[in-house]
Amino acid sequence: MRFERAIFTSMIFAAVLAVAVPAFAVRYATRPLLLNRAAVSGYVSESYPVGEFSDSRDGYGNHAAWPLGWAADIEYFAGRTWSVGFGYATTTFEDKTDPSLETNVGSYSGFIRVVVPTAFPVRPYLRGGMGGMTVEFLDPDARYKANAAFTYQVGGGLLWLPARWLGFNAQVLYYHGSTSDEYLKDVPNTVVGFDTQYWAFSGGISLFFPD
Repeated sequence: MRFERAIFTSMIFAAVLAVAVPAFAVRYATRPLLLNRAAVSGYVSESYPVGEFSDSRDGYGNHAAWPLGWAADIEYFAGRTWSVGFGYATTTFEDKTDPSLETNVGSYSGFIRVVVPTAFPVRPYLRGGMGGMTVEFLDPDARYKANAAFTYQVGGGLLWLPARWLGFNAQVLYYHGSTSDEYLKDVPNTVVGFDTQYWAFSGGISLFFPD
């Protein structure tokens, strides 16, 4: 009888252990850093126009370098290392010859960010997206806005995660808007005349949730 009781007790202990050990492992396993988490990000940027957007010839952009701008993103990490999101960015460029003439560029787009896993808090990433871009010409007396055009942006950066809920971004994106043939609203038979091309160098903060 003692032997049978010992066997029975051992079986109960083994069963409890079989359930408890996996539960312990799941409870205390390291949580994925990015998977199934959302992030809201804000950026401050300086931009460098290129191509037709900076060309000084008549009919082209003639825009000066290094204006300040800002951007905001919201994204969701559907995978361990990649996210899908939506972002808006805007910058106002001055004319090289007459700073009172300005061009405001706004872009809104969906994007994918792919973070390269590393053993360090700083992780490189690649980013690409597409959407729409608007161009608005500003002078001291009037504003002339063009129809929205297709835009894409590609680039990458570094993401530093000092805490689960906080991230710092250093990012470089190339923007290209096919604005050349877009008509200006309220100005008959007038088009923008150049594509909008520039590099944006930015730094930003990301807040991740849930923690």
